Amino acid sequence: AGGFPKETMSLYAFPAEKPLYIFMLDQNHLYRPHLFVRTPIEGHNCEILAAGLKEMITVALLSIQQHGLLLLDADTVVRATFFKLQETGEIPFKTKYTGEFYAFYMDGRQKRILTETENRVPEGFKIDQIDVEKEYSIIHNAWAHAKNVPQEITRIKLANLPSVCILDSDGNLASWEKSTTFGHLTHLFTIERYRGAGIGYLEKNLLIQMYIKNGLHVYAFVYVKNEKVASGMMKDPLCTLWKPTKNEGDEDILLSMATFDYTRPEFIARL
Repeated sequence: AGGFPKETMSLYAFPAEKPLYIFMLDQNHLYRPHLFVRTPIEGHNCEILAAGLKEMITVALLSIQQHGLLLLDADTVVRATFFKLQETGEIPFKTKYTGEFYAFYMDGRQKRILTETENRVPEGFKIDQIDVEKEYSIIHNAWAHAKNVPQEITRIKLANLPSVCILDSDGNLASWEKSTTFGHLTHLFTIERYRGAGIGYLEKNLLIQMYIKNGLHVYAFVYVKNEKVASGMMKDPLCTLWKPTKNEGDEDILLSMATFDYTRPEFIARL
């Protein structure tokens, strides 16, 4: 209740009987369709996965045609399966971008420790809530990928999903972090002149405590080439690096974000 507009998000289980995969599809008129594929605890079955991906493309086809793009968030086994479907011509996409991410989460013990941790605010700073209408454009434009996303998407997320900010002594934004529509922490950013003061770490803890208080799981993705942040997360005793069990001879699995151009408007998915 009162969360991100529900009409933008749909959840699908596949196959219908004894589901193995959960697909989360975010689609709206402002932005390209965004598909998140949950990694099964039981391990992957790539034959079932391929069938599910083709069906999800059919479900999202009108939105894909409208925007000419599809954004896929999934692990690297899912991405490899998607690539194979491209190679065989079973899905009409050309890869535009792909990047890999480490996934971090918190277990019950780590959550309890953080809940009991006292938050100390460095002198000259103040914890606050983001003034959405006043500050959403500042937050959006500081993002490295701002040019690829409408500002209105950032405004809607800030207005409806958990976020936190820290202000400097003049009441201006010094640091902030927000949430994705898929429920994980993202876009921690600190103004350059304030870096090294510890406010970014404080802010991350504040948002995590907000998640815990609301009964939410805590997890975040870190780009593998962002070595400084990834190294810090790996050393943090209150973070756990996700290391899924290998299956079907796969190498260690990472998370992936990939963008695909739609190439055949006349396409009808073969189920």
